[in-house]
Amino acid sequence: MVAKQPRCLFLAWNAWPHDRGGDRVTVVPKVGFGQDARWAAGGSADGGPLDRALLGGDPAVRVPEACWLDGGAAWLRIEGRDLSYPIVLLGAMGAWIEPDYRTSFPFGSVVRVRLYAGDVEIGPLSAVLVLQSMGLRGPLIGLSFEDGTPSRAAGQIRDVLRALVDAGTAKAAAASLFRPSATDAGQVREIIDDPRRVRNILGFLLRRKGVVRRAAESAPPLCVMLGEVGAGTVTWFGIKGWSEDAAVEIAGQNSVFRFNVRADEVRPGELVSALPARVERLRKSLLQRGVEADLTARFLHPEWLHIPPIEADVVDVSFSGLRMALTRGHPPLLPRHKLSLELPDGDDGVVHLRGEVRSVSAVEGADTQLCSVHVTAARREDERRWLRLVSRILHATTYGGTAWQAELWDLFDSSGYFNLSGRRPEHFEAIKPSFLTMAQKAAAVPHLLYNVACLSEHGIEGNFSIMKPYHSTWMIHQLAKRPKSASNLSSRQVLRDMFTRCFEHAMSDPECGWIIAYAEAHVAWNERSLFEFARARHETGHVLSLPFRLMGVDARAAPRAPREAGGPIEIGEPTPGEQAALLGLLCATSPRMYAEALDLVPGRLGMGPCVERWRSAGLERERALLVARQHGEPLAVAVLELGELGTNLFRLLDSVRIFPMRPGGDAALGPLLDAACGWFRSHDRKSFIYFGERGKLTFDGPAGLHDLGEGRLWIVAREIVPEFVEHIYRLTEPKPR
Repeated sequence: MVAKQPRCLFLAWNAWPHDRGGDRVTVVPKVGFGQDARWAAGGSADGGPLDRALLGGDPAVRVPEACWLDGGAAWLRIEGRDLSYPIVLLGAMGAWIEPDYRTSFPFGSVVRVRLYAGDVEIGPLSAVLVLQSMGLRGPLIGLSFEDGTPSRAAGQIRDVLRALVDAGTAKAAAASLFRPSATDAGQVREIIDDPRRVRNILGFLLRRKGVVRRAAESAPPLCVMLGEVGAGTVTWFGIKGWSEDAAVEIAGQNSVFRFNVRADEVRPGELVSALPARVERLRKSLLQRGVEADLTARFLHPEWLHIPPIEADVVDVSFSGLRMALTRGHPPLLPRHKLSLELPDGDDGVVHLRGEVRSVSAVEGADTQLCSVHVTAARREDERRWLRLVSRILHATTYGGTAWQAELWDLFDSSGYFNLSGRRPEHFEAIKPSFLTMAQKAAAVPHLLYNVACLSEHGIEGNFSIMKPYHSTWMIHQLAKRPKSASNLSSRQVLRDMFTRCFEHAMSDPECGWIIAYAEAHVAWNERSLFEFARARHETGHVLSLPFRLMGVDARAAPRAPREAGGPIEIGEPTPGEQAALLGLLCATSPRMYAEALDLVPGRLGMGPCVERWRSAGLERERALLVARQHGEPLAVAVLELGELGTNLFRLLDSVRIFPMRPGGDAALGPLLDAACGWFRSHDRKSFIYFGERGKLTFDGPAGLHDLGEGRLWIVAREIVPEFVEHIYRLTEPKPR
């Protein structure tokens, strides 16, 4: 069946005519995180009270974790050496200096250092000397403070950074510079022995070609196709000369799967084996694809500093690395060599990267050395340039970052997006100017907002957006596709390409821990892509989907609070003790993933760093808490959030969540929504969203509350995003001809 009028799809997941799935729901056990002492809500609820009035005023600005410093702003001296060195990067975790090449350093050894900034002296501190890279002017040397930094010294460093930021001589540095690379984190090799997962993997590898590697070293590899998966058997096609035990390798979207197979029955052109007992999965952290256009990397050889910079052709790239061809006549590179690289960004600019050679191989029949280099951007502006450059190379059919333009409005109209949830196109006219204004803002802040458009010779075929509304969480939203197109791109390819690019963008963020979506509960695509995946893996603790009711609230027609039973209800700001009680409630009754992903945990309840990040980009973001009390005891707490107008057409960032604190807390729903209306009106909002996740939704009042339908909050952990991308890859396989 094909529905002509799609119902509510809060992120416009498939805003085109679609079929309906059943009313199956995902049952997710509420695994609390109270067992972990780190999550106990003791003492101050937010690492300290929310030190601002929650109904107004600016949040306390937090100092960046690390800052690039202007020359001479701060100095470092190593005990036993006469010279002091200007600090180029400083944080509580360490410091970087950039001396000249005339001085040698005992890399890998522990030294004692002192830091100087104006009249402030910090130290002595123990630090490990590390060679970060070889620059064109001199080596970049990192000093990593051993076993963390003493609390007094860490406080002094934060005070220095705050003063330097205020003076304009320090700028926030990329968050990953003092951390292990995100691409090195996580599991690369995984053994899967759960029969259900083994069968699922075989299912989405059907009709894929693989390689048979036989035990005998002299036996050449064979080509095979995974043909059929039975109850306890697997049929392989295209076999000739294979009867012994062997390993079969099949490549997926971002992983290689290896099965140990024994031939139980051999037939002409095919072989039948038992269902493999286990699968070895080798994950590639991010896709790496070839470079078709001319791209040249320039660098100094780390052991030949006085020869001119070397230029090498880049043959393939990923967000975390590149491979370049070093031709005859240049000194060879070796694994672990540190490089400072420069590449053209395609826009008359230069990208500066820090790199480490990971592997070196010779090209057969040519005097060429292929060098695989792990890279990270040198500075924040280089992160953005590198992201744009790699995105252009990796994704031929999609266009990212700057596609927030008027053409999208026509796409949303033709896809049926403006008819979701009983809305009409004219309902969105009021937000159109803000949406188009976001086109200019979003293009400059890909670390917060990113838009992916799928392009063909006929224009924009589809759209998918992703944003970072919380500290370590990205949210996918606004998926739309033209229902009919004359393009050669199939609907499945459009979906696959947009999903791949959005998830790769999120995974390129070292801070990314979670990806979330607000999805309509009764859409067949959501059932197959999100909820089915969550059901099959909810026991892992890495994915879940929780039900909610999406309610639109008209802030101009505030609902009338019901008659309070048991006395009047007062609305105010929560005390530190009430904040701690809220966190304790969430700890005991909510899955840990839910609280972590939504910053409802100690240390992030006020969303200070996230708010500051958005505001520093010129975008609105805020969180406030309201408590409803009766006879001085808390009945319920409302968590209010504000986001930049135009980031989401359904205003999902302008939202309220209400948490009853004790039996009878539902009675506070009306008064809290009344107070929320006033708060949003004070922020020039005419409406907002209420996520009905707990308690009742009924109360007396005028028509200010609109039921927009049933949805599910879907959350996936970074650890299994590659597996989810494989799942999408399977769903979007081209239809057999």
